[in-house]
Parts: sequence; structure tokens; C-alpha cells
Amino acid sequence: MKKLFILTFLFTSSICFAQIESFDSTYVDGIKKNVKSTITEIVKDNMTLTEEQAKIFWPLFNDYIAAYDSIINQRAAIIEEYMMNYYGMDDKTAKELITKTMKLNEDNFTLKKKYLDIMLGKLPAVVVGKFFQIDARITALVDLVRMSSVPLVRKSE
Repeated sequence: MKKLFILTFLFTSSICFAQIESFDSTYVDGIKKNVKSTITEIVKDNMTLTEEQAKIFWPLFNDYIAAYDSIINQRAAIIEEYMMNYYGMDDKTAKELITKTMKLNEDNFTLKKKYLDIMLGKLPAVVVGKFFQIDARITALVDLVRMSSVPLVRKSE
């Protein structure tokens, strides 16, 4: 549970910096690296794998995290664009952001489905199910933090 709080703090910090027009990308990259490390620790602490399963699981997990990095980068870019347009949001920009967000959600689902299928082809369903339970909990926590740190669209004046 302690690691989930650390993950929350790290992710909140990275989102806050994503909201600033000019920020040090090396700092944000460092935050993302720490978040990935914390996610890996959470998964390690909660997965019970045989030696044989571990040889199969960890390379797949590393590939999944590497592929998920693109989703994280796109989400940060959408949030940054939203924050840069927050006070001057027009319908055209709002529609573009909605479309980008829906496409990103589709890409995220497609990525999870791809790795679910790959893992089910190589590991027992119980192991794969547990991993995706852990992944869902981490994702829910990160989404909660992200959503609570990004303001709702302003009322038009």
C-alpha cells in the first residue's frame, strides 16, 4: 500500500509539471522513470511466479511497460494541450481534444488486449488474471490522481 501512495505522489508531481508551459523535460523523464520503477516493484511484490513463469512473464511485462510509455506520453501531451488552452478553450479545440482522448482510450484498450492475448498464450490464466487485476488497480489510482489534478472545463463567460 505504501508503494501505491508513492506512485500517487510521483504521478501527481509529473502531472503538475506537465501543466507548466516550459518545464525541464529531463525532470519529467526522471519522474516517469521513478513511476515505472514503482509500478514494477508493486507488480513484483504481488505476483507469485514459479521460476519458469518468471522467465516468461518479466520480458512480456517489460515489453508491455515499454509499449505503455507511448500511451503515457500521449496522455501527457493531451493534458498539456488542454491546460495551454484552458482559458481560451473554443469548440474546435475542445472537439480535437475529445477526439484525441477517445483515440487514446481505444489505443490503451488495444494495447491491453494485445498483451492479454500474448500472455494467455504463454502463461496460466490465473497468473495473467492476477497481473491484469494489479494493472487495473494501478491504472485506477493513476487515473484518479490525474483526474483530480486537472480542472474541469471552465464555464463560458
